[in-house]
Amino acid sequence: MQTGVFAFTGFFKENMEVVMNIKRFLGSGLAGAALACLVIMSGCAGVDQEGGKDSVLPAEGELKGAEAQKKSEAAKVGIDNIEASGDKVLISADGPLKYTVFMLTDPLRVIVDMPGVSTDKVAAHTAVNNDLVSDVTTSSSEDGNNIGRVVIGLKEGVDYEVKSGGNSILVNLKRVATAEAPATAEAGMIAAPAPVPEPVIVAGAGVKPVDAPVKDLKPATKVIKVESASEGENTVVRLVADGAIGNYNSFELDKPARIIVDVWGVKDAVGKAMVKVAGGRVKSVRIGSHPDKVRFVIDGTNAKMAAHSINKIEDAIVLTIGEGVMQAAPKAAEAAPVVTPEPVVVAESAPPSAPVADAPAEDASANTVERVDFKKVNGSGRVVIVTSQKAKYTAIGSEDGKSVIIDIKNAIIPDSLKRTLDASKLKTPVLTISSYQESLKPVKDVRVLVKLYDKTKYDIKEENGALNVDFTLVEGLAPAKTQDELAKAASSIEGTSGDAAAIGETKKVYTGRRINLDMVDVNITDIFRMLAEESDLNIIAADDVKGTISLRLKDVPWDQAFDIILKAKDLGVAREGNVIRVALASKIRQEKESALASKKAQEKLENLEIKFIPINYAVAVEIEPQIKSSLTERGTVTSEKRTNTIIVRDIKKGIEQAEMVVKKLDTQIPQVLIEARIVEASSSFARDLGIQWGIDYFVDGRNVNTSMFGSAEGSTQTATNPNQQFGTASGTNTAYPGNAKTSMNLQGGATQYAVNTPATGTAGTLGALGFIVGKGGSNPLILDLRLSAGESQGLVKTISRPRITTMDNKEAKIEQGESIPFETTSSSGTSTTFIDANLSLLVTPHITPDGSVLMKIKANRNSIGTFRTSAGQPSINKKESSTEVLVKDGETTVIGGIVVSDKSETEAGIPYLKDIPLLGWLFRRKSVSDTQTELLIFITPTIMKEKAVG
Repeated sequence: MQTGVFAFTGFFKENMEVVMNIKRFLGSGLAGAALACLVIMSGCAGVDQEGGKDSVLPAEGELKGAEAQKKSEAAKVGIDNIEASGDKVLISADGPLKYTVFMLTDPLRVIVDMPGVSTDKVAAHTAVNNDLVSDVTTSSSEDGNNIGRVVIGLKEGVDYEVKSGGNSILVNLKRVATAEAPATAEAGMIAAPAPVPEPVIVAGAGVKPVDAPVKDLKPATKVIKVESASEGENTVVRLVADGAIGNYNSFELDKPARIIVDVWGVKDAVGKAMVKVAGGRVKSVRIGSHPDKVRFVIDGTNAKMAAHSINKIEDAIVLTIGEGVMQAAPKAAEAAPVVTPEPVVVAESAPPSAPVADAPAEDASANTVERVDFKKVNGSGRVVIVTSQKAKYTAIGSEDGKSVIIDIKNAIIPDSLKRTLDASKLKTPVLTISSYQESLKPVKDVRVLVKLYDKTKYDIKEENGALNVDFTLVEGLAPAKTQDELAKAASSIEGTSGDAAAIGETKKVYTGRRINLDMVDVNITDIFRMLAEESDLNIIAADDVKGTISLRLKDVPWDQAFDIILKAKDLGVAREGNVIRVALASKIRQEKESALASKKAQEKLENLEIKFIPINYAVAVEIEPQIKSSLTERGTVTSEKRTNTIIVRDIKKGIEQAEMVVKKLDTQIPQVLIEARIVEASSSFARDLGIQWGIDYFVDGRNVNTSMFGSAEGSTQTATNPNQQFGTASGTNTAYPGNAKTSMNLQGGATQYAVNTPATGTAGTLGALGFIVGKGGSNPLILDLRLSAGESQGLVKTISRPRITTMDNKEAKIEQGESIPFETTSSSGTSTTFIDANLSLLVTPHITPDGSVLMKIKANRNSIGTFRTSAGQPSINKKESSTEVLVKDGETTVIGGIVVSDKSETEAGIPYLKDIPLLGWLFRRKSVSDTQTELLIFITPTIMKEKAVG
C-alpha cells in the first residue's frame, strides 16, 4: 500500500464542521468520497473578481486563514519590479503579498500599503507623465511597523480598481466622467481618448523587456566598449558586449540627472572608469564593476534628464536621449494571465465613480483626528481613535467578519496619520490598521480600515473623548499560527508513543485549541486528516496505520486527542522537518534503536584525535571530571599542571563537545568589592548626691571636751582661748561615751559624722560643699554639714570601615586590631598567651544571574574590657554577627544590630530616717546611672566591571 500523505493545504477551515458531520452520519467510506468531492470543489472555486476602491483585497486569497499568516511570517518579501504601462500599474514581488489600498486627494493618488514588504530593490521615484499617471514613488516605514508603500500619482479625473495574483498586484486605471464642461467648450463634446503611451520600466530586476529580435549569439560575458553618437537632436549611447546581453535593469535619478543601467552576469572589459560623450544630452558615462553586475551611470548635461528610450539590440543596449522619444517597452500586464483570488468585499458597497472635482475647502468646524493607535489589552486588540471634538461615526463589518470600516463623519486627518500600522506581531485578532482621508464624497470623512485574521466580533466605546474599538475572537476561532507556534505544536507531540504511561511519569501539559469529536467507526486516517487541518501541521501515515476508531471527546485539546488516539492504536510519531510521521510504536522504537546502534558503530570506526586546550581562568585539574562526562566511551582526558592545559584524546565529535564544555566553564571570574561599616554608638549618664553632718560642743574653759553626736568616739582638745576652735589635741580613742581622744589632728568642726552618706563617685570626680553653723562663747555648739554631688554625661561614636575585594565564590578575610600578651604559669613553666582584640570581616560572595550578590558574612568587633584579673589580664568585649544576605549590586543592607541598655538607681542611708518626708534626704545618699550601647553593621557589595580589552 502506498504511504498516505495528509496535508492541510487543500482544505479550508470553513469546511471543517461540514466534513466532521459527513463522517459522523455517513460512515468512513462515504465520508471519504464526500471529502474528496469537497476538496475538488474547493480547488475549483477560484473566481476572477475585481475589488472596488473600499474592498479589502488581501493577497492571501489562494492561501486563506492560517496558511497565509504562516507565510507572511516567513522571510521578508521584496518588491522587485513596478511597471507603469498606459492604464495599468503592475507591482511584482518575490513572494506573496497582502495589502491595503486606498485613495487620497490633494494631490490625487492611490496608496498601496503592504505589511512585511521591502521596497529596497526599486527606485524611490519614477516619473511617468502619461494621461493617467504622473509618477510612482516607493518608501518603507521607519517606525518599526515594517510597511512597504507604493504611491501612484494620478492625473485629475482618474479612478482605479485592483486585482491581485500570488506575487503581484495589478492596479487598473480609468478616466471617469468629468465635471460640467466650462463655458468655452461645446455642449456635449466628449474628449477623445488620449493615446496610450508606452510603459515606463521602474527598476525591474528580474523582468526582461521584450526587445527587438537579436541574432543567434552566445551569451555575453563582458562589456567591451561604450559608443556614443549624435542623431539630430538626440544622443545615442551604445553599451556593446561580446555576445547577447541577458538580464538588465534601469532607472532614473535626479540631483544630478542621470540614468542607471545595471547589466547582470557580465564583467567590465572597457578598461576605463569614465567615457566622455560627444553630444548635447549626455556628458559622460561612468562605469562601476561589481561581483555580479556592471553598472553604467549616464550623466545628463541638464538639471533634468530628457525623455529617453532603452532597447536591447543584438549585442548592445542602446539608449536614445532626446525630446519626443517614445520609450518602447512591453505590456507586462498582458504577458501572463493574472490569477485573481476571491476578494473580501466590505458590507458597505463602494459608491459609483463620481466626477473628480477640486477638493472643497476645509470647514473650520470640521473634526480633526489627532491620534490613531493600537494596543493589546487582555489578549484582545484595541484601536484607539482620538478626535478634537466628539466624533460622529459609523462602523460596518464585512460579511465574512475579516474587516471593519470605521468612518468619522465631517472630519479631517493630518498627513502624518495617513498610514498603515502592522499589528500582526502582537498576536491579537488584528492584522493591520489603515487610516486615511476618504475621497469622492461631498463631505470629507476619515476612514479607518481594520483588517483581521479571522471572523472577529468588535465593540465600540466612547471614553474620555476617544473611540476605543475592541476586537475579540469569536469563540472557537483563533489567529493563524506563526512558524514558531507551528514548531511548538509539532514539538508538543513529537516523541509521543502508544506505550502506556509509566508509573510516576510527569504529567504532560497540552496546549492545543480545544475541540469536540463525536464519531463512530471512523477510519483512523480520516481522523489524522482532520487533526492536520486543525493543527496546521503536515501529517504522514505509514501504510501499516489502518483500522477504525469510535470516540466521543468534548472540549479536549487537539494534541491530547491526538495522543489518546496514538495510545489507543499503539502508534508512535517521529518528526522529520515540518512533517509528523505516524507509524506503529514498535516500528518507531526499532528505528530509534537501529539509528542509535548505527551511530555507536560509526563512532567506533572513527580515528582518534588529540586536542590541547589551554585553560585561562579555571584550574585544569578541577574541571577534568566535567570534561570527562562529555566524551565518548573511547575518549580520555588528562591535565598538565605547569601550563594549566587540558589534553583530550577522542573522536572529532567528543573533542567538539569537550571544547564546548571548556568554553562554558573557563570564563573570567567576576570580582566583588565588599565594603562594611561597623558603627558603635554609646551614651552614658550618671548622677551622685550624698550628705555628711555631725555636732561638736566644747566645755571646761581651755580644756575642751569634744563629743560627737551619734559618734562612738570622743576627743580632748587644749586651746589657748576657750573660744578657739582650732588647736592640737592628743589622746587615745575610747569607746562611746568614752572620755577623750589623746591625739587627733583637728582642723575644725566634727571629725566624726553622725550621718556619713557621701556620694560614691559613680559620676566621676565629685564636687563638695561644706559649712559649719553653731554658737560661740565659752561653751560653743557647732553643726558641721558637708554636701557632695556629681553628674556626668557622655556620647561616644566609633565607625570602622573595612573594605575587601574578592572573586566570585571565594572566601575573603580582612582583620585589624591588636594581640594582647599575658603570661600563664603551669607545672611545665611560664608561657605567654595572646588574646586578640581586633576588627575582622570574613565574607564569601556569589554573584547571581540577575546581578545580585549572595553573601555569607561573619563580622567581629572585639575590644579590651575594663576588668582585670589578679594577674593583670584584661577582659575582652566581643561583638559578632554571622549571617547570609542577598543584596542588589551597589545597594546597602543592615545585617545586624546589638543594643545594650544599662540603667541603675542606688539609694543608701539610715533606716526609717531616710524615709521621713521632706527630711529624709538628711539621712541618705542617691546614685543614678544610665548607659546605652548600640552596634550596627552595614554591608555594600559592588560587582567590579571589567574593562574590555582592545
